[in-house]
Amino acid sequence: MEFDEEVFLTLYGDKLKKYMKDQISQKMVKNNVFEFDIGEFLKNYSDSCDINDQIIENPKLVEDPLLYVFKESYIDLFGEDEHVKKELEKTQIAFKNPLGCDKKIDEITSSEMNRLVKFEGNIIKAAKVCALLKKACFVCRACGEISYKTIHDYFEQPRSYCKNQNCRSEMSIDYDSSAYVNIQELEIQQPIDLMRNPDDPPRSIRVFLENSDGIYSGRVDVVGTVMKKLTRPNMPVFEIYAKSNHVKLGESFQKIEVKDIINNYDLINTLDELGKKENIIDILSNYLIPQIKGYDLVKKAIFLQQVKACTKFLPDGSELRKDSHILLITDPGIGKSTMLRKISRLFPQNSYASVTTATGGGLTANVVREATEIGDGWVVKPGVFVRANEGTACIDELTVDKNVMKYILEAMESQTIHVNKGGINVKLPARCAVLAACNPKRGRFDRNMGVVEQIGIPAPLLSRFDLIFPLKDSPDRRRDAEIAEHILDTHVETATKNYSKVLGSIKVDGITVDENLIKNYIIYARTCAYFDENHHLYAGEVDERKIKSPPLSKGAKKLIREYYVDMRKLGEGNNPVPVTARQLEAAIRISEMHAKARLSREVEEKDAKIAIDIIEECLRQVAYDPETGKFDIDKGMGEIPKSKVDKMDKIVDIIRELSVLSSNGLADECDIVEKASEFQISEKDVSDMLSKLKKSADVFSPKYGYYRLT
Repeated sequence: MEFDEEVFLTLYGDKLKKYMKDQISQKMVKNNVFEFDIGEFLKNYSDSCDINDQIIENPKLVEDPLLYVFKESYIDLFGEDEHVKKELEKTQIAFKNPLGCDKKIDEITSSEMNRLVKFEGNIIKAAKVCALLKKACFVCRACGEISYKTIHDYFEQPRSYCKNQNCRSEMSIDYDSSAYVNIQELEIQQPIDLMRNPDDPPRSIRVFLENSDGIYSGRVDVVGTVMKKLTRPNMPVFEIYAKSNHVKLGESFQKIEVKDIINNYDLINTLDELGKKENIIDILSNYLIPQIKGYDLVKKAIFLQQVKACTKFLPDGSELRKDSHILLITDPGIGKSTMLRKISRLFPQNSYASVTTATGGGLTANVVREATEIGDGWVVKPGVFVRANEGTACIDELTVDKNVMKYILEAMESQTIHVNKGGINVKLPARCAVLAACNPKRGRFDRNMGVVEQIGIPAPLLSRFDLIFPLKDSPDRRRDAEIAEHILDTHVETATKNYSKVLGSIKVDGITVDENLIKNYIIYARTCAYFDENHHLYAGEVDERKIKSPPLSKGAKKLIREYYVDMRKLGEGNNPVPVTARQLEAAIRISEMHAKARLSREVEEKDAKIAIDIIEECLRQVAYDPETGKFDIDKGMGEIPKSKVDKMDKIVDIIRELSVLSSNGLADECDIVEKASEFQISEKDVSDMLSKLKKSADVFSPKYGYYRLT
């Protein structure tokens, strides 16, 4: 439709003026930007629906009459003087909540040129905030005429000619008297849940965000005008981009989903019925990754990880970690990558990366110097942990060097990524669970070595994992037959498209359970939407501080406390330390996850008991010291167990004693072995201890077979 400014003002001028006066009175103008909420305007003036179409079709042309009405409204309220006049010249209009122009990024084509669109996506690149000339002050050097012109096209040189009929000279810009706004260049990618085919490469669009305070990560809702930029001077080929002055962080996928769930009473009844079944967690966790046979405890832990613990805030507003981190150490062929890829595709905010092809910055966030349309500068590229905010980061082949570890430690513990480079100082949210996997350094497990000794992950990083599961491939005729049958059935079903025995849906008390229902169940449990009193909170903007969640019962609290105190008591005296406060917090988190997964209003003793059982099973496999028959958390975290530390101390004492008695100040290895045997230290242990002491530079071997202390 052709736009006529006079007709527009005649039709809507009075209503716009009344609406704007009300908004100005409520101080809805910020930083010289008036956000015109189209949806709210139409609620008050439902007979003016055509204005929505006018704005969508002609967003650039509508700005001037809207600014005219805004200035009149402001002057009517506060009067006019030089200061007000100057400030009003800087005022900009931003559109929000237009109706009927929602698009996916891959639907924004040349047919949408110069139209207003609304879309959502994930920020994959964000440049520094710069200053943009928005309203140019033109001055005629010949006659002194002054005029103002709003700049709509970033890629055309602004020009103006004197309006004085006797002059008509080309005017020049007075930059000091012109109005500027902040501008930030973003690259926004289509979310995987909005893709027609999730396996296709995702489309992205460049967005120039005006009036930006700086936004560097997250899923965002964008309202903007589709524009074009000439890409080649000798060919009329244009790049499509969006000019926006309204971008807001979008609601997370789980909040959108839970709103759909609570409005579907049949679905709520189905989920509540499932939650009443005694072994529902075992059933759903086994079905979560159906192509892998066995490993029920691991699947259960991963299922609970997706549910997450309760959201809790300290008085200062900081949030306690609700995510559980899990590490899988597996022999080849177990299916660890299958597990990780399955979980990475479970929800849109879940992400997958392999350390073999990722850098530390790629896992967390990169700040690189890169050419952009608004100049060569530093840009932020959010990594896997940031993209997985409120989801799960699935990290495969976790063999970490020092350069990568320094990035990951902060992300796992504080769940934030601090970026300080190139004048960009931001804190990016990374509130995600970590599901990581790796193989032993030698390819397969060495039965003669401890589990943690066989992976190249430093102790500070290992200690961040709540649960560590070694998955060993041990021959077992009955189990091997079951796995073979399972794999064969999987291949037959995928080939015939007859999903029944392995990959098909299952029946639970007459309820058909498929992957979509499991996703809904996890969201329902994770968000505590089974609490009726939470339903009204999800109807609008969600304040997580008000969400009701299951508290620890007295029985659960007592059980966890007694477990922790009893385990710590085993470490008194000269005994190894069996657990630390990190295992205590892990027990609390897993207890809460299990209670939520049962749709329980309280964390009961049985939830705490299962959490303790899962933690003890992990400790039994990675932190049990067979020499002492006790748990040793140092062994589980990749440190030298206390039993070996004691032996090393004894070897040091022996070397010191023999060196003093020797004429050359050196201890003979044969004498060391003989002396160590008196303390039940074997020759093999002596050799191992000497190697470790040499590596740590505690002893020195000037010639083969002889040692002295450094």
